[in-house]
Amino acid sequence: MKNLKYKKIKNLEQYNKYCDRHAELMIKEEAIDEIELLELLIEDYDRRITADSLKELNPVELLRSLLENAEWSQSKFAEEIGVSRQLINDILAYRRNISKELVVKFADFFAMSQEAFSRNYELKTNKNMVAS
Repeated sequence: MKNLKYKKIKNLEQYNKYCDRHAELMIKEEAIDEIELLELLIEDYDRRITADSLKELNPVELLRSLLENAEWSQSKFAEEIGVSRQLINDILAYRRNISKELVVKFADFFAMSQEAFSRNYELKTNKNMVAS
């Protein structure tokens, strides 16, 4: 039986190795079939990892993580999607829920499913507030 050059990615080390190889091939602009295969394997791994992350993070944690990984400030992100910085700050501080409109904007901006940003989470309450 012949060994395959590439296999389904099972860990970060293998993922990084395949990404490096993909970059090398892109620079040389050769081996189009190999490039496409690597892209499929890398995208599959990305989807699997993202799916696992979505199960563990509530929408606010996910948004915070995405902004940190992209090194985006709240202000820059707010400007990009056309909302106020205060709104993003309130969401990240658990003072406001993510509206349906924002779910769509976040999902489109990060190329993710709307489900990732539409799950329930608890808001922080002010214990000193008097009920009316």
